[in-house]
Amino acid sequence: MKYLDIKSFRTLNSRLSFPTTSGDRHVLGRIEAYSCKAAGTDKKLFRYLENKYQEDLEESKGLSPEQCSLTNTISPFGPLTQPASRKMLFYLIATLNASFPDYDFSSLSADQFIKESSPDHTMKSVSTTLLNVGCPATLKASRMWDCIDEVINIDECDVYSYTPEAESDPYEDEAPVWSFNYFFFNKNLKRIVFFTCRCISNLDELDSLSDQELIMGDFHDEPVETEFYPTSRYALKEMAIGGGLKF
Repeated sequence: MKYLDIKSFRTLNSRLSFPTTSGDRHVLGRIEAYSCKAAGTDKKLFRYLENKYQEDLEESKGLSPEQCSLTNTISPFGPLTQPASRKMLFYLIATLNASFPDYDFSSLSADQFIKESSPDHTMKSVSTTLLNVGCPATLKASRMWDCIDEVINIDECDVYSYTPEAESDPYEDEAPVWSFNYFFFNKNLKRIVFFTCRCISNLDELDSLSDQELIMGDFHDEPVETEFYPTSRYALKEMAIGGGLKF
């Protein structure tokens, strides 16, 4: 996966680090864009996943249809017997590997991902979550969904989420109160926007964060840029479905 340096995302990310209204928690989020063009390490990962699938398929030949998970399990991407379904699993795992380079997600299975019902549902869920914990005015003024839409064309996307188990959670050491990981995948653009966010309850946990994440919090006193992004159908849609959510 090729990381795409999006200037507007860098601005958003600086505003996705903020204390909650209660003051005893801190929200840390980031939005990243990736091209699905395979790099050298991606090709190695794809071969590994395909070989693993073939090995599992060979092992399943002696099983009854009821016992064979490869043919009976409906994955979020469709039947894993279809190459396109396995390619989607590869894209999501490769995105996680690129976003968290200190972790290896190659052992993840398809059932650890969920296909969300619609982009609108995901947008409303994320907006409501951030609003409820006290997102800063600068983030509201940034027209977050407009910015994401310019990169990925949200209406054309399938959205997937990843809820990690303890052994595969890159945030495990921080013991977050909550977290989410969403993938906006546009098949036509061959591009993914990854939106990850967590809320930590103990401010002492900030000691374990990177310098870059801590620096992000220094941007909150910037003046609100009311014209940073023009009003679009996504801002208007949020006002309709989210009770006035404007970011």
